[in-house]
Amino acid sequence: MPNAVVSYTHVPLAAALLVVAACNGSHPVVPDPRFPLGAVDIGWSDDAAGHVAHGYYSGFTAPARLVIDNDADWRAAWAQAYIGMTPTLAVPAIDFSRSSVIIVASGTHNTGGYDIRITRLATADDHLYAEVLSTSPGSGCITTQALTQPFDIVRIPKPTGTVVFVEHPVTHDC
Repeated sequence: MPNAVVSYTHVPLAAALLVVAACNGSHPVVPDPRFPLGAVDIGWSDDAAGHVAHGYYSGFTAPARLVIDNDADWRAAWAQAYIGMTPTLAVPAIDFSRSSVIIVASGTHNTGGYDIRITRLATADDHLYAEVLSTSPGSGCITTQALTQPFDIVRIPKPTGTVVFVEHPVTHDC
């Protein structure tokens, strides 16, 4: 049975940090109200989670939040990420008995200056929370005048429940 995927967009991170700072007693700091108190961060290491790939040009022309849990879907997603790339990059091996892959993509943009990254992973209540930082250029930014399709790919411990994407849209003022 495939894992469920949920995506949230919320108030700016700064507002959430102020609330947490004001209320932080002996509780762990959780800077995002969509990450429940007591959420346990997953470390970025070979045994936990790890970044697999990141780029600004891909075949992901529409925004995507994907959870991949088998080799066939992984090969198709990798081919989509690197469509048109020469030379063709080899598909990294993933042990899907222990791991899954999450892919976030922001779709096609008319200029550079856009980025997307998975910045935090945590577990709580049979959910895996993936924080997604989506960056857009501010109006004063000088950007490349080329179509871009940013994406990020991360290997995660095989989730047992729902994967929740917690969205953080940010505009970078140059």
